[in-house]
Amino acid sequence: MAEICVLCLGDWLERDVSPYLPYASAERREHVARFRHASDKSRSLWAELFLRWRIAHAAGIAPSAVEIGHDERGKPVVWKGGAFSVSLSHSGGYVAIAVGHEAVGVDVEKARKAPLAVADRWFCPEEKESLRRVSEPERARVFFRFWTLKEAALKYTGEGLSRGLETVDCLALSEAARAGADGALAGRNFSLADGAIVGVVAHRKDLPESARLFTLTVARTGIYGDADFAESEALLPMETITI
Repeated sequence: MAEICVLCLGDWLERDVSPYLPYASAERREHVARFRHASDKSRSLWAELFLRWRIAHAAGIAPSAVEIGHDERGKPVVWKGGAFSVSLSHSGGYVAIAVGHEAVGVDVEKARKAPLAVADRWFCPEEKESLRRVSEPERARVFFRFWTLKEAALKYTGEGLSRGLETVDCLALSEAARAGADGALAGRNFSLADGAIVGVVAHRKDLPESARLFTLTVARTGIYGDADFAESEALLPMETITI
């Protein structure tokens, strides 16, 4: 079963990341250097370091021994540290990662106004109907439940946007999580305190019943210098999406 972990960056989002760059791969350091804003640098760096830490925990090795690369389609691949399928996403003040032995996809999106023109272009007819049926205050929440499941599904396959978001049936994924066969592709959403949404897609037998929420903390002896991770709570899945 996949493990889904969400990191809340809090005030670390605007901190100087330079003390923690030596713990990242050369590729990631180059990537971080391209960003101008502290928040972009922080999301990019901690996405790799958080993922590296969880793989190390699962494999029983040091984070420094884990090597993460990308395949020809850009999907994260563990080169050294174990036979894991991984996925990562970051948005706003959050990083979401998925680690498992079978394929899995994860996406997180910060709470904001729903771009309904995007729904008109990329959503299935049944999904559009679901949006029309909910009240205006609830519309953004439903939109990003669909959006995160679509993104997670494309990360699950590794196809990316080349497949087309409109080909992903979020209602079917949600129903499969509730009552599908173990081999069915299924999806779940998790809600964060400020309204941000996480979407996870995997085979139903690999789909977790909960996600784990972590915060970044300062410790005398941390995982990365003075930085450490503290688990705060379990996140339960949102209800099944219906029309």
